[in-house]
Amino acid sequence: MATGQTDLPRAVTAAAVGDPRPISQREVVREWLRMECQRGAIESDALGTLTDREALDELLERKPGAAAFVWRESPTWYELSLDRETFERLHVVEGPENLRWRALSPDGTVLGAARRVANEDPDRLAAETGVDVRKVLRFSDQPPGGPLVLSTRQGCSPVTVADGNHRAVAQALGLLAGEDYRPRRAYLAIGANPVLRPLAERTCGLVRRILSRL
Repeated sequence: MATGQTDLPRAVTAAAVGDPRPISQREVVREWLRMECQRGAIESDALGTLTDREALDELLERKPGAAAFVWRESPTWYELSLDRETFERLHVVEGPENLRWRALSPDGTVLGAARRVANEDPDRLAAETGVDVRKVLRFSDQPPGGPLVLSTRQGCSPVTVADGNHRAVAQALGLLAGEDYRPRRAYLAIGANPVLRPLAERTCGLVRRILSRL
């Protein structure tokens, strides 16, 4: 492992094939927007003129649900290639129960979604869940490039796919069919555990009260 990599969170090093690297949120946001450009959602000519704040605003406007954690949690970002074990434990994007990806995956995982796609009628699944299942099947035949955008929190939270669910489920379909695993490039965001944050705030408050009595 490269010098300094031992300082990275265990959740990052344990998930990686090779050496992960810290990456700035600025790089992630702009790469995420570039992928949106490739999908035709944004004019690519306009991307280079955006300030960092404008780029984040543009991303939040285009992906209000999936990208909300970026401003809500101010996570720390890493670029890595996912190992197979981590990939197989990925969860689909967060959202309400019984809606879209959460409706497609009985257990909330990418593999769970892939099993349904592999075993059920794609048009019926699309009508039931609102997920473009035919797109997943197209991607399984012709896998597109680009990193997945993943998020998790400090502690034991699952790693969820914020962007790239169609691609992740398409790759999982291949694994179910017996294909070899190809390490998937990803950006992993690690946010603060919401349980730990109030505890830290209470601890700081207690310390302040003690000091005020000295």
